[in-house]
Amino acid sequence: MNPTPRLFALLLLIVAAIPALRAKDDVIGVYLTWLRDPATTMVVNWVNLYEHTPARVWHRAAGETEWRTSDGDHSVAKPSVLQVRRVELSGLSPDSVYEFGLGDTPPQDPRWVRRFRTAPAELNRPVRFVSGGDTMHRREWFDAMNRAAGATDPDFALMGGDLAYADGVNATRWVDWIQSVDQTLRAPDGRFIPIVVAIGNHEVRGHYNGRIPDDAPYFYSLFALPDDRSYHALDFGAYLSLVILDSDHTQPIAGAQTSWMAEALAARVGQRFLFPCYHYPAYGTTKRPKDGGLPSEHPRSLKIRREWSPLFEQHAVTGVFENDHHAYKRTHPIRDGARDDAAGIVYLGDGAWGVGTRPVATPEEAWYLARSEARRHVFVVTLEPRGEAVVQAIDATGEVFDRVTLPGRGAAR
Repeated sequence: MNPTPRLFALLLLIVAAIPALRAKDDVIGVYLTWLRDPATTMVVNWVNLYEHTPARVWHRAAGETEWRTSDGDHSVAKPSVLQVRRVELSGLSPDSVYEFGLGDTPPQDPRWVRRFRTAPAELNRPVRFVSGGDTMHRREWFDAMNRAAGATDPDFALMGGDLAYADGVNATRWVDWIQSVDQTLRAPDGRFIPIVVAIGNHEVRGHYNGRIPDDAPYFYSLFALPDDRSYHALDFGAYLSLVILDSDHTQPIAGAQTSWMAEALAARVGQRFLFPCYHYPAYGTTKRPKDGGLPSEHPRSLKIRREWSPLFEQHAVTGVFENDHHAYKRTHPIRDGARDDAAGIVYLGDGAWGVGTRPVATPEEAWYLARSEARRHVFVVTLEPRGEAVVQAIDATGEVFDRVTLPGRGAAR
């Protein structure tokens, strides 16, 4: 039997018996997300062990001396006893650094002062984000890639599912994951990097096919989601939109989700950059159908290609982030199921942030692949004010091993 759950339960009992820890010291980890405008808001989330500590954040702009306070809500990440606290800060200034602390009194010790930066309201400087998925088979792999990602000084991180590999059951893996984000996903100046997450099969009991949000209790407890759904859009001013999708984990691919996406993409016609992100790939690299063939011929891939790809093409998305297959991938530009260098969409993947990689299909074998490799990586995406997205792939050493430039929407492809 796996001893980890028993050890975790014992740890909770030991800590609960030490009253001196019932303050800031009981915080397991802090992570930042968004529900609304990334330029003027920030959601501060943290997990701790005690029911009766306040959901309160003290914050101030860097350089100020007076603290302001905001209160939020508290829930339990069932079926565990992990306490989730969440405070949304609003009325913030764009592209500004803030200091914050947790607890019933302002932080006095510099060790308890943390920092974040809001997003720009306009694309008047390069905006950078990192993207990848399948983040933590092993903590040391996740830590190493987080440090490499943070060293690029991103404005945020986009994570496409299979985060803690907890399968909707194992709270201890979420503890490890949150602590890694807290401790290692930091910018060079030490500030916390906000995260945007999509759901993957390893967030869910049962993984696929007719599962519901109750089958992913930790994911829906730990992350505040717009409209309380796994699919949603997040807008950064008039320059960037992220469309987060659920590739048949707690929402079917076809039906209401696809109808919503069609409306969401149409409503964002003026955005310079538009990126869908989801877990299971339309154009994969490693998982083949049972009767053989290319990974892109897997039944789930065919469904995504049938339901979603035409909408991506109709609305000229900048690029698509896919995950799940544990390898590196960059496709040729694709339109109507064929290579189209003039008007096609590039699919980037395939989810190897902090996992063991798999044997990968090669460009010689799969017509749609421009580059593939069994290599852990993240994408570093820089949105340039001149109107293009420069995408670099880096590994855990920080080496740039692939690169592509994607034109912004409205620019010639």
